[in-house]
Amino acid sequence: MAEALALLDAARACFATGRTLPLEDRRAALITLRDGLEAMEPELLAALHADLGKQEFEAWTSEILLVRQEIALTLKRLPRWAKERRVRGRWFHFPGRAALRVEPRGAVLILGPWNYPVQLCLVPLVSAIAAGNAVVLKPSEVAPATAAALARLAALCFAPGHVQVAQGGPELAAALTAQPFDHIFFTGSTETGRKVAEAAARNLATTTLELGGANPCIVDEGADPVLTARRIAWAKFLNAGQTCLAPNHLLVHESRAEPLIAALRETITRFYGADGRGMQRVVDARHLGRLKAVLARGRVLHGGAVDENALHLQPTLLADPDSALLREEIFGPILPIVTWRDRAELLAGLSGLPEPLALYVHTRDQGFADAVARALPSGGFCVNEHLVHCTVPDLPFGGVGPSGQGRYHGQAGFEAFSNARAIFRQPAGIDPPMRYPPYKTPLSIIKRLMG
Repeated sequence: MAEALALLDAARACFATGRTLPLEDRRAALITLRDGLEAMEPELLAALHADLGKQEFEAWTSEILLVRQEIALTLKRLPRWAKERRVRGRWFHFPGRAALRVEPRGAVLILGPWNYPVQLCLVPLVSAIAAGNAVVLKPSEVAPATAAALARLAALCFAPGHVQVAQGGPELAAALTAQPFDHIFFTGSTETGRKVAEAAARNLATTTLELGGANPCIVDEGADPVLTARRIAWAKFLNAGQTCLAPNHLLVHESRAEPLIAALRETITRFYGADGRGMQRVVDARHLGRLKAVLARGRVLHGGAVDENALHLQPTLLADPDSALLREEIFGPILPIVTWRDRAELLAGLSGLPEPLALYVHTRDQGFADAVARALPSGGFCVNEHLVHCTVPDLPFGGVGPSGQGRYHGQAGFEAFSNARAIFRQPAGIDPPMRYPPYKTPLSIIKRLMG
């Protein structure tokens, strides 16, 4: 596709000018983005409401806030991250000196998702700019109002070629990933992530893949059902369950199942009303149809009502789900609940699951929490909490195996969009002869000196 090639060419031309490289220019670009984000905040919030039905409070706290704090951290730490660092060598490297220099990758591609279309486009953009790259940003076509607003934001804040926003559907995304970008950053489903990785591999382009996963939430016999229900309901039904980090299903000790389900029912009603209308809608009819099919794969304990005209599905608790559902990312306001009795059997079952993006456990027993963490590797792990780890800007964020590869946020994001270049400087006048053939120093002496 000609458009994809033109976008890459413009990014390469911008990078070749060198204007993305100076540290002060990177900082200036981030400050301009911060100011532009503030100026366009009402427009972005309106777009999020139009695309996803997001309420202003949740839209600001889950989208705008995280971008603002990423910019603030990066402006504070960028001089340290970008500084060339001396690396200690061995005695026989003297008088030479080793160093590590962090350099931009060049022309990079960011493919954003629809569920948090401001945060998940702009947070990696902050890292890419901080690292000195030229960027092509392709937001999801499923959130078109937000994509258009992001295009206006980029036009307002950046010089031509520095940050280009490409609006289009899957065909444009496929054409872009086929181009020889220097790095591709993708957020989305595991299935699409595999396609992105395959396309990048043809050009030997590096990738960061932020994918999904069926995130288990374990509740043991010592957990407080009321507190646990509040935290689970908030995390699960935020953004109508359309969150890659949301708890996907509950594994509850049988002694806590009844009080926890009762507390969840009460909490859901208090949060969203008896009809559940206080929770935002599902993104579109296709996703609503997919979620309706999920309802038939278990027994509805609470909710389950569907309004197709309003694209709304009540927050739902689902008992007796089929076992395959526990390996699938539901990505909607349906929470399957399964009970367990024996800790050893629970841990053995966890160890056979694909690595999720997040793993959650509610317990007062630190030993049990540690055992859960050992049983199932995951991108993030929270004890008595959900989602909050991704709001700590200094914590690297990412998945493991099918839930992703690579990390971002803070310094990890800066490094994701950078090449670490090894530097060695040797004075020209000193040249010990022992390394050159014919070798006259006995190997036994070399082993004692260097081994």
